[in-house]
Amino acid sequence: MIGALAYSATMKETIVIALSLAVAAATAPYAAAQGLPEAPTPVPGSLLDRGGRSLPAPIPTPRSAQADSRADRPTKRMHVSSGSGFYVSNDGYLVTNNHVVEGCTRLARGDGTPLELVAADEKNDLALLKGPPVVDSASLRVAPDAMQGEPVLTYGYPLQGVLSSSGQLGAGMVSALAGLRDHPGHLQIDVPVQPGNSGGPLLDRRGLVVGVVVAKLNALRVAQMTGDIPQNINFAVKLAPLKALLDANNVRYAGGSAHTATLENEQIALRARSFTTPVFCGR
Repeated sequence: MIGALAYSATMKETIVIALSLAVAAATAPYAAAQGLPEAPTPVPGSLLDRGGRSLPAPIPTPRSAQADSRADRPTKRMHVSSGSGFYVSNDGYLVTNNHVVEGCTRLARGDGTPLELVAADEKNDLALLKGPPVVDSASLRVAPDAMQGEPVLTYGYPLQGVLSSSGQLGAGMVSALAGLRDHPGHLQIDVPVQPGNSGGPLLDRRGLVVGVVVAKLNALRVAQMTGDIPQNINFAVKLAPLKALLDANNVRYAGGSAHTATLENEQIALRARSFTTPVFCGR
């Protein structure tokens, strides 16, 4: 879906989407007059590509299987998109956005290990996946919730096949304690996010999870409607819906205190890299 807000199915009800549909015909001449380009073609795994077309690409195959089946396995290509995810339990449970995995016939993490969809929360755009047990998992902040002005970081795998495949760290702060139209379940952040950051962790300065990256404002669409380009208006799901999903599925997760010592960016990146992964969706 490409509208004033690049987002999940839950945002179809928002006024921004309604406005973008209502004024689409009117804004096209304006955009042309201002020399603005047409809306971009969605990128696989993008926060912009809800309902869009994914490009054909091979879904990763586990390394162990590659050696055994390379000779006789026929070449097969699937429509693949990707997002990010992070482990919340050493038992192999990980979290991402529902819009990253919705409609997928095959799910895999970055190394090709298969993943299973356990539960989905469409309202809050969250999904719980399961894979093999892992060594490292994230800790969720116990209290308090993220505060306005608090420094936060993201870790994820945007623009797979274009940018670094080893993961990217972003830094900024919590801009507001509610989302679009005062959505109570969201935080507004100014950390830059790109297509493929969907489902990645929002972290505090201690490396504790305080949210899940979910959406970005479509700057081009807003510019076409208003003549002004918004700057770094992005959103994350708060901890409460995430904890509720985990509790409902009896997933035990670790908690961390907001009163422990802060870490350097390098330390946070090292920790985050150990419990985050690309999430590939094959259709």
